[in-house]
Amino acid sequence: MASGGRLSPQSPRGPRAAAPALGAAPGPQSPRQPFGPAPLPLQCDRGGPLDERRLVAHLQLALGREARLWRGGHPQVAGPVEIRHTVRELVLWLLEVKNIFHFSQTTFNLALTTFSRLLVSLKRENTPSVMITSLRLAAKVNEEEELIPRVKDFLKHYGSGYSPNELLRMELAILDKLHWDLYIGTPLDFLTIFHALLVLGWPHVVELLPQRNPSLHVASLTRQLQHCMAGHQLLQFKGSTLALVIITLELERLMPDWCTPISDLLKKAQVSTEQLSHCKELVEQHLRSL
Repeated sequence: MASGGRLSPQSPRGPRAAAPALGAAPGPQSPRQPFGPAPLPLQCDRGGPLDERRLVAHLQLALGREARLWRGGHPQVAGPVEIRHTVRELVLWLLEVKNIFHFSQTTFNLALTTFSRLLVSLKRENTPSVMITSLRLAAKVNEEEELIPRVKDFLKHYGSGYSPNELLRMELAILDKLHWDLYIGTPLDFLTIFHALLVLGWPHVVELLPQRNPSLHVASLTRQLQHCMAGHQLLQFKGSTLALVIITLELERLMPDWCTPISDLLKKAQVSTEQLSHCKELVEQHLRSL
């Protein structure tokens, strides 16, 4: 596979290629294709326009992948202050740097999710290279092949201090660390599903949205969600819990009778009220600091 090509969502065949340890020296190997399907747009799926039954099926699929791949607990970076600041600065940099390659929000969210999955064992000196490599891998999974920039162009914008060989080597290390399974249900997937379920189940919510436009509303919530992913304390929560908290806080602001829809989403998302309350408290603190 060419280094600039799109990664197929299908499982690779044949023996597993050897990969270096995370942060190892550059080498000449080429990464094989990671498995894990890219998400379908939620306005429709292969069966046509989405109703609640199909949305719940998408949610259950995402929850199943999250339960299988997510590793809980406090990451190593929750310790030293300088490391926490490094992670926060990297995430905010990724969200704010000019998007000259027109990557989708799905790509950025998968990059942040991939980065978060690696933080438990990540050394501080590796964090910048892991971040930009996570973005490169996310683009290979989500973007059309003609939109994936050449390695040299990508590095010129995102990682001028690294060589193509170093990027390739880090790709291999990340894929090996994650067992070649990049696609976990991301917080953005859950946010989109929860929002669609909310609009379908409680149509009057649309009247309360800015410009009565659900798409613009999701875009606004996505920005909040991604900034929360820069908070080290929030990395202990599953993406489904974090997304549900963002929806909950917004509903509390928009409508007085928010308890019923949130209770319904809690049940569908299999999130306990204790988890929701703990995460909600930290999200509120984080959003106030922005």
